[in-house]
Amino acid sequence: MKAQSARRAHPVRSAARSPRRLAAALVAGATAVALLGGCGFETRQQAAAVVNGQVITQDDVETTYNQLQAAKYDFTENVVLTALIAAPLLENAVAPSGGWKPDATYAQVMTTIPDATQATKDFVSAVALIQAQKMTPAEVEAYRTGLKKADISVNPRFGSVVHNDQAPIYFTVGQSSPNWIKQSSVPATTPATTPATTPAS
Repeated sequence: MKAQSARRAHPVRSAARSPRRLAAALVAGATAVALLGGCGFETRQQAAAVVNGQVITQDDVETTYNQLQAAKYDFTENVVLTALIAAPLLENAVAPSGGWKPDATYAQVMTTIPDATQATKDFVSAVALIQAQKMTPAEVEAYRTGLKKADISVNPRFGSVVHNDQAPIYFTVGQSSPNWIKQSSVPATTPATTPATTPAS
């Protein structure tokens, strides 16, 4: 994984790209009660987010954050949560073509996190998929359709889903333009790659 801002990353490699307008109101009118209202009290207390009924716990976010920090990857908890929300939607989008297969970036990062939890693996998979920039226009469109239809609830502690056309996955949590990938001052041993540029639409 490399240092790269949200404005520079884009999941599409092909010149034929889908429209960049994300459907407006992912969280329009949501309140603290409504955000996690479909879950029981204990789940509401523990959840960082719920995506189509799948709970991402605060422990998932904190453990992933700590494991990445230990491996010298300097992500905020909000960026961790953003990727964990996107992970199942990205997976669904690429599944018809056989799914994403772990690549060299994923394998290298995993060597620095030998005890990675499933949430950490999901995070690294999502980031590696985005960085690979090999999603086809059809897969990106499928992802964006899934994102538009997704029932996403976020714990107010982390803020809310923010529409951002320049973000690698077209939304962020709690920030309008966070650093998506930012290594700490002590670099981890990952292969050097050339930062992607945001293509003209």
